[in-house]
Amino acid sequence: MAQPVLHLSHAGAPAPSLPEEAVPCIGALLQASGLGLAFLDRELRFRFISTALITLSGMPGALFEGRTVDEVWPGLAPGLKPLLSRAMAGESVTGAQVSGTLGNPNGHGVRHLRVSVLPASTGGLRSGVSLLLEDETERVERELALRESEARMRGLVAVSCDGFFLHEEGVILEASSFLANLFGSTPEEMAGQQMSRWIAPESREAVQRAVARQVEAPYEVTGLRSDGKRLFLEVLGRQVEHAGRTVRMTAVWDISARKASEEATTRADAFREQLLGVVGHDLRTPLYAITLSVGALQRAGGLDDTQSRQVAHVAAAAKRMERMIHELLDYTRARLAGGIPVRPTPLSLDKVLERAVEEFQVSHPTRLISSSVEGDMRGSWDESRLGQLLDNLVGNALQHSPEDTPVEVKLSEASDGGITLTVRNEGPPVPLEERATLFEPFKRGKRASGDGLGLGLYIARQIVVAHGGRISVESGVGLGTRFIVWLPRHAPGA
Repeated sequence: MAQPVLHLSHAGAPAPSLPEEAVPCIGALLQASGLGLAFLDRELRFRFISTALITLSGMPGALFEGRTVDEVWPGLAPGLKPLLSRAMAGESVTGAQVSGTLGNPNGHGVRHLRVSVLPASTGGLRSGVSLLLEDETERVERELALRESEARMRGLVAVSCDGFFLHEEGVILEASSFLANLFGSTPEEMAGQQMSRWIAPESREAVQRAVARQVEAPYEVTGLRSDGKRLFLEVLGRQVEHAGRTVRMTAVWDISARKASEEATTRADAFREQLLGVVGHDLRTPLYAITLSVGALQRAGGLDDTQSRQVAHVAAAAKRMERMIHELLDYTRARLAGGIPVRPTPLSLDKVLERAVEEFQVSHPTRLISSSVEGDMRGSWDESRLGQLLDNLVGNALQHSPEDTPVEVKLSEASDGGITLTVRNEGPPVPLEERATLFEPFKRGKRASGDGLGLGLYIARQIVVAHGGRISVESGVGLGTRFIVWLPRHAPGA
């Protein structure tokens, strides 16, 4: 055909059976954008093609005249030819989905088309087929992109949690295989069920409130397996798009092992604190009797050298026990009462330091303990507790340094008006892996002696914190180890 596009002028006079007012509608349909029309004869060769279909194909109309689908659209022929054959056999095919390339495959990508093919007859004989193609590429690509996005989202959720499910108004639309396995079920069984079936009764009200308020923060619930066993879960919900509508996706983490560990730790801590409290109180009475008896023996005299040494050993052991009991009681107070209590009174801190150094010098006559004071040391603190702080820090320095090295203790005014206390020794540096837990209870370094419970530095920190201060440690090769304490000039409650 010389002019493959049918205009109204080519249609000639309308048939008597076609109302005149319908002619413009037919013309508009033939030229509608995105809606291609064609007629193929009995041999399935093109005899007519609309302007819109020529535009869609990107090929000159003259190339279609008398040619087959294989010749014109080789990229579309595999999906289109079976539909044409069915129409030639008298079947009307409507709304079929066909994908392929139209025209030059390098000029156009894959097209997604909705195809209808209708048989055409003249005088009762099959004269060919009418072909209608609607380009749905944009819509299909959007749907594909959405499905890919949903697939990526599911993949990300699957690797970041123990399972997930989608639900709409409490009805599960989809459940991951990992989640179904966690609940002892299958994704097919969970789909269509109310999610409350998988939630323990004691958690259902909390879940309903969270969903109603669209809570987007993690919270804990108790799940219910198919076999009736309970699971401790952490869940996180988000609004997402699914199948063209907004639904809620919920990620699930199984925290049963963590909860069991936490409960075991809590029970162990409670038992230990109760035991230590009881032991600390109950041991003081017999220890007090031992201390009185040893003191009486030493004052009475009449002991030979061997007996004197033995009594002195008992006295030293009793003193160590007394210190341990005090540490246990302080630990119990710190854990159960929210901290070590302090009673600040006006005092001069240099006097407290002087007494502490004198006592250590008497008990360690071979060690050099130097002290220095710079500035005004007057303030309000708990005198007995700061004496205990000095005992713990200086005693720790003596214990972890060689006999022939000094221990330095210094008090100075801080620039912010507080007081700084430093205790330094020249022992080997504290290993890096031990520094993070240095002030934790019952933590003893690898070089620690057999004496003590590992509570000295923990209690030192508790005393500092109770005074509103802070404590830190510096340690390194060639520098030794230095504990630095900062205290406000007046403790809280002064």
